[in-house]
Formats: sequence, C-alpha cells, structure tokens
Amino acid sequence: MLLSENALVMSDTVSLPAQLLVAEGSYFKCFRHPTKAYYCIKILRPEHDPGYFRRRVNYFSRLQRRGIYMEHIAAFHGLIDTSLGKGAIFEMVLDDDKRISKSLDYYLAQNDRRFNSWVIEQIGALKQCLYDQWVTCYDLNPTNILVQRLGFDEFRLVVIDGIGHNQFIPLASYSRILARKKLMRVWNRRYQQWYAAYPAVLRCLKPYLMA
Repeated sequence: MLLSENALVMSDTVSLPAQLLVAEGSYFKCFRHPTKAYYCIKILRPEHDPGYFRRRVNYFSRLQRRGIYMEHIAAFHGLIDTSLGKGAIFEMVLDDDKRISKSLDYYLAQNDRRFNSWVIEQIGALKQCLYDQWVTCYDLNPTNILVQRLGFDEFRLVVIDGIGHNQFIPLASYSRILARKKLMRVWNRRYQQWYAAYPAVLRCLKPYLMA
C-alpha cells in the first residue's frame, strides 16, 4: 500500500468511548474511528512519555515523505484530536468480510502445516521488503502482525506495530546503511524469541546475512 503523500491532520475533535476500543498494547490503545470504517486511532497510554508518541509519528511522517511503497505495513493517515488526547490515524486492517483481521499469533497457534509453509515464505518477503526500503523495526513478534484475508485462499501479512526505533537521535531515519544494519541486528537478535512458541516455523526462519 502506498503511504499517503501528505499526512492529514483532522481538525475536529472526535469522541472515543470505551466501546470503540479494539485492542490494547504495551504503549497504545487502538480504537475504531467513529465515522470512518477503514481507519483506526492509536492513543498513547497515559503512563508513557509523550516523546514516544512523537517519535513514532515522526518516523511514519518521514516514510511518507520518502514516498515508499510498503505492502506489508498498515498505512499512516495523520493526526487527530480526540477526547483522550492526540491520536494517530492508521489503516484498519480488515478481511474481505469487513471484520478486523486476526493476528499471525492466532493462526500460528493452529499449527496448520500448509499455513506455516505460507507464513515462512511471507515472513521472508516481509523481511526483504523492510530491507529494500530500509525501514527499521523493534518488534516483529506475531501479535504485531495481522493476516489479512483478501479473498478465497488469498492473504497478506500486515505489520500494525513495532515499526521504527527507540533512538533519541534517529540516525537510522536518515541513513540507508545504518537503517539496514539496525534492522538486521534487531531481527537476528530477537526472532528466535519472538517465534519460540512455534518451533515448526522457527526452525525454518532465516537470519539476515550480515555484510
């Protein structure tokens, strides 16, 4: 999906009642957009430093300015004022029946041999896509990746969290070489931890070959 050319800043404040909450992570709460079915709104949990939110937004804004094509990342659509504070608008990843797509973790738990083979191939494609576009990540565990059903026997992996980095001075945002090195280091150091619960998949995953 092509990231929007310009991030939109929505001017109207929207209300986010509890019934719109669809997921909670370590840092963000994710809500359905109250009027736009294909959008969700991420709100930083109040116990975290607002600087974390700014770094995430700045990173996605930089990706937009680069005009990159990222099939495997939920698209960023700008900022919005909400009843819970400033929010970041992202693509709501939906299956072909308009239901929210389930996580890779959900599907891997079924331990289906055919699906596992597909996942191994697609994770390889995802890794290559991130490398080619020098997009960094800090957490590609299977709860941060959704499996979007596009049609009968047609799916794609979509990363909904864990993209970017936690550096206060974001050198990897400006340097292709540094970004790729960071991506390779993070994946090679942590993928065995991320997929430890699924040994049939884990033993087939490959590290990046460090130059």
